[in-house]
Amino acid sequence: MGKVHDIVTEVCNEYFQRMRRYVYVTPKSYLSFIDQYKQVYKAKYDGIDKDDMNIRNGLDKLKEAAEGVEELKIDLKKEEVKLKEASEVTDRLLKDLEVENRKARIKEEEVTQVKVRCMAQKAQIMQEKDEADRDLAVAIPYLRRAEAAVDSIKPKDITELKGVRNAVDTTRLILDTINVLFQKPLVTVAPKNLAILKQEIPFIADSFDEYTKSTLTNQNFLNNLFDFSANDKDNINEETVELLEPYLTLKAPSGDEVFNGTVAKKSSQALEGMCVWAAAMSDYHKQSKIVKPKLRLLEIKTASLNEAEANLAAAEAELKETQDLKAMLQRKFDDQMAEKNALQERAAKTRKKMD
Repeated sequence: MGKVHDIVTEVCNEYFQRMRRYVYVTPKSYLSFIDQYKQVYKAKYDGIDKDDMNIRNGLDKLKEAAEGVEELKIDLKKEEVKLKEASEVTDRLLKDLEVENRKARIKEEEVTQVKVRCMAQKAQIMQEKDEADRDLAVAIPYLRRAEAAVDSIKPKDITELKGVRNAVDTTRLILDTINVLFQKPLVTVAPKNLAILKQEIPFIADSFDEYTKSTLTNQNFLNNLFDFSANDKDNINEETVELLEPYLTLKAPSGDEVFNGTVAKKSSQALEGMCVWAAAMSDYHKQSKIVKPKLRLLEIKTASLNEAEANLAAAEAELKETQDLKAMLQRKFDDQMAEKNALQERAAKTRKKMD
């Protein structure tokens, strides 16, 4: 095509030489070639321009990415510092939690041992208390009998008894027992025959004229009997019971019991009550002396039990404090572990972005 174009150019020059006129003739195919060339050139130029733009954009993005990586490195370092601090805090909490767990286990064992001992002690004390209550229940009827005897004495009977000028030996004998129980004075022991049940009974001299008459004539005599039954019955001692024994066991030559409610009633209704009361007081002491040591021991053991229960309560309170502290540390540890895991996850994401 170029050769043809050269030929055409020569012919045009020759035409100019002859005719002195310019003629320009370009083959259509050549023009098409030029158009195609321009299109190819433009496409190539546009492609290069686009590649240049892409390269520039890519370089900008690489630069931006490089700057982002540097920022991520800084962030990663900060996160690693936080992660290290979180790990240290977690390790400390774990150590504290292990220490508190050991304390809690030791305290639980101590509390369990104290509780077992306390329950065993309580069971033993309750058993002994039941036994003492059963023994005491045996003595109670004698006390009730004494109280009933005092209740049977009426003030008018006492007044009547006070008005007797010459007290019979039954009165003298029974009032001596009242003085013995009240631990009031009696005359010196001396032999004397008593006239009771229409028999002469060898015994000891009474203290009616010297001491027991004043006991009887005391305006609070009946109240004193009530008060003794209520408050002083447990103060009766062995010596008192020993002194009462000859009176209570006295018998007539015929073998009949002298210190008897039926015999006393023949002289006075009041004497019957006092006779039964004095005998019942003695019987109550004999029965209750079995119970009293048990009750005293029971009081001591009950005090020990109260102390043991107080120690148990204190130990349980300490255990609760330990368990509360343990639970609080466990919550802190769980929260710290969650924070640590979150930091680890965030650091992993940062590394992934950097990659």
